Amino acid sequence: MIYTLTPNPSVDRSLTIPEIRFNSVLRSQNVRLDLGGKGFNVSRALLHLGIESMAMAWVGGGSGKMLADGLQRLGIQTDFVWVDEETRTNTMIIEESGDWHIKVNEPGPSISQEDIDLLFLKVEGYAKKGDLWVLSGSLPPDVPDNLYADLIRLLKSRGAKVYLDAHDLALRDGCQAAPYLVKPNAVEASQMIGFAVKDQEDAKRAALPFLRMGIPYFALTMGASGLLLATQSEMVYAKPPKVRVRNAVGSGDSLLAGMIYAQLQDMNLVEIASWGVATGAASVETEGVSEFDIKRVQEILAEVDAKVINVM
Repeated sequence: MIYTLTPNPSVDRSLTIPEIRFNSVLRSQNVRLDLGGKGFNVSRALLHLGIESMAMAWVGGGSGKMLADGLQRLGIQTDFVWVDEETRTNTMIIEESGDWHIKVNEPGPSISQEDIDLLFLKVEGYAKKGDLWVLSGSLPPDVPDNLYADLIRLLKSRGAKVYLDAHDLALRDGCQAAPYLVKPNAVEASQMIGFAVKDQEDAKRAALPFLRMGIPYFALTMGASGLLLATQSEMVYAKPPKVRVRNAVGSGDSLLAGMIYAQLQDMNLVEIASWGVATGAASVETEGVSEFDIKRVQEILAEVDAKVINVM
């Protein structure tokens, strides 16, 4: 079974306008509401790849009900901890041409210690050997930075594989617990290792501190520049073809889902990286968040430039 855990989900509101201008009244030509949160995005992308998962989260209020109802309509199982405050709403403003966008994220509801305890009880109830858990996204206010680390240790003790996609201290603490795979972007990795990741050589250097922590898979995303996927014995660099960007939100989550799909098929490292970047590229072509057609993924897959690179 695959579980996705999203501590700080959201309703994502996307507004499309002809042109972004500041200090002006902008009139939207299209308004779209999506079920937001990185774990939810992974669940939705997995569903497009024909893989079922269960989505877990803290949710509250009318926005939380909207998320619960929406995921169930999609056919995604859910098991939420309901909290007193309203689930956040994030707003994206997108230019019709697709050249620029602005995204504003709300902080999220306050989470009590009781809410944290309830979440751990749910995780303990499900955790078992061979399952796959995706822990991803920001943490709500008042939630300790070591939440992911504690969950990783718990899940590993039960024999589960844990995929981590976080940032700042939550990423640093989580990596200390050695998840199965960690997926930072270039900025997130740079903050941890102390130097900027600007090119492939930087990416190779960035992989080493993470691998030395005992993390089996390190996946560094670099947007349109591609993906570095590294293990203790091999590194692969994969670059997608140029595609038209309509909505980049959730592309990294789709990339993670693509890698999971390939790993479940026992593909090699080059194929895993290729499926990741192809799925991410297919996702940015659509207006929806983490939405794509698997046929389009397969088309892009043929154009992905992926190869094993020399380890320093």
